[in-house]
Amino acid sequence: MKKLVSLIVLGAVVLAACGSGSNAVAATVDGREITVSDVEALFETDGEAVTKEQFAQFLGLQIQWDVIFAAAEEDYGVTATDEEIAAEADSLMAEVLQEGETREQFLADRGITEAFLTNVAHQRVLDDGISAQLEADVPEPTTEEIDTERAVATASLTTACVSHILVETEEEAQDVLDRLAAGEDFGDLAMEVSTDTGSGANGGDLSCASPSTYVDPFRDAVMVAPVGEVYEQPVESEFGFHVILVTERDEPDEADLPTDEELMASITDEAVLAALEDWFLGALETADVSVGEEYGTWVANPPGVTPPVSESGSTTTTTG
Repeated sequence: MKKLVSLIVLGAVVLAACGSGSNAVAATVDGREITVSDVEALFETDGEAVTKEQFAQFLGLQIQWDVIFAAAEEDYGVTATDEEIAAEADSLMAEVLQEGETREQFLADRGITEAFLTNVAHQRVLDDGISAQLEADVPEPTTEEIDTERAVATASLTTACVSHILVETEEEAQDVLDRLAAGEDFGDLAMEVSTDTGSGANGGDLSCASPSTYVDPFRDAVMVAPVGEVYEQPVESEFGFHVILVTERDEPDEADLPTDEELMASITDEAVLAALEDWFLGALETADVSVGEEYGTWVANPPGVTPPVSESGSTTTTTG
């Protein structure tokens, strides 16, 4: 199950370090206070000042954690023990540490602390607990959903060599098909009329790739088009109308495709994740959040704190 707080957060955050700490209130969440010290505890301090953008980033995360920790218990009765959080933190580290890298090195290199890690682990435990309850309310996948998921999986395991001619209207596409039927060369026509200048200059060639890399209508057409023949009908996508020629297609063996049970599990996981994210965003939007104007402005969707702007228009003035 995917997590609301991505591991990318752990991998991407780097701070220049922070200031002196304070019991000043940076924000309130449904009457609960978040102090400057609470936020500063999330990242390493080397005696240097932290920028307003950096402080706002961590304040936004602390607000989100405060909301979800309270809402998980109120809405679902889900809480996390210290032992569960510690075990999840260990599991998280096992997922992200490179060979020879220590936990301390990982955190120090990213300017974050055990408190930050603990919050991420806490949310992961709650995610799992809430997801288990949400899964009970997810309907069993339909035959149509399973077939669609199987088609997507098949496309992702297929390699096809494709050329196309892209035009703006269906009438133009039909004219291209008529000219091809009359014997004109596909590559020459692509160079003459295709609005896809990249492939058009190369005779319409898109090279060989998985059809899953294309937009859905194009992907679906590539999977059913006869190999070595121009597809008999124009295919509309967000880019226009395509005339498609598949010259090769290597499809997976049946044994390499996921089973119905695996497809059903994938569909259910996606539905649970969507429900979890909807609940999370709903909790953020209904929470009563107030941020001190010197620290920024709270935005619920997408969630975060917008740093304050100085009189000069800059947001890089340091705090602390």
